Amino acid sequence: MPMFLVRSLSQDIIGESKGLRQAVEGCRKAAKENDPVMFQGEVSTGKLLLAGFLHKESKHSRQPLLVVDCIKDEDMIREILAPGFECKQLDRYEGGSIYFREVATLSLGKQNQLYKALEKIEKRKIRAFLSSSQNIHLMRMEKAFDPDLYDYASQWEIAVPPLRQRKEDILPLVRHYIGIFNLKLRKSIQGLTPQAEEILLAYRWPGNVDELKQIINRAMHLSNESHISQRHLSDNLGISKEDGFSHGVMPLERMEEILLRSALERYGFTLEGKKRAARALNISLATLYNKLKRYNLNP
Repeated sequence: MPMFLVRSLSQDIIGESKGLRQAVEGCRKAAKENDPVMFQGEVSTGKLLLAGFLHKESKHSRQPLLVVDCIKDEDMIREILAPGFECKQLDRYEGGSIYFREVATLSLGKQNQLYKALEKIEKRKIRAFLSSSQNIHLMRMEKAFDPDLYDYASQWEIAVPPLRQRKEDILPLVRHYIGIFNLKLRKSIQGLTPQAEEILLAYRWPGNVDELKQIINRAMHLSNESHISQRHLSDNLGISKEDGFSHGVMPLERMEEILLRSALERYGFTLEGKKRAARALNISLATLYNKLKRYNLNP
């Protein structure tokens, strides 16, 4: 089966898995409509990339796509959620699209404010995309997601599977990143050894595509050979033959450390960032602090 590749703004969507194909096909269908679109999937699965593809395929493509991160863009979120927000600040995006990243991290009150702001934004013919790495359906059942925003956001949903459920995409992505880093590092690495392929296919990828990219980058810095081998991967993945990796498993402590690190890289090491990371991991803040001390993850 040939590798599946579509252009999304200046980036590529690469893979050949059924889950990725379904997500892309969902974007193509949604591109013909004007309804809001919710992208759901774990952190670093490619939600923004797919939103960019949907925008490019839609009639809004002649105007810009504005990305607003609900975690990092605090000033912009505060401005948009303000009661007197009149959308004048978004004049240059009229007829385009706006993408609100990680809406589930907002408090219930702010989620409702966002819903009211989106009603105003729609009047400027700006199409809304939203994303969440948390399951908004479960959050709604637990009364942790605003019902008005839920009804608004769930009109059209694109599910993006995690990389561990898209095994067919791993090696095409590896080849893609090897090509990128060969140019950047002025190397001519041709690919992976069979043992290295087995390791990457067995790994669970808690950090999804971003983690894969980082691992290949580090491995290529280490390798001066024609192929990336197991020894170039083992230290970066924290594994060895004794870890039983050939059976697709790894120590639970190592998995926990990876998940903690991934959450903190996403939300930050500030107090607010740690609170959000704890909520995303479904643990208390005190438990998070204990685990940070245990794994020496404080910056």
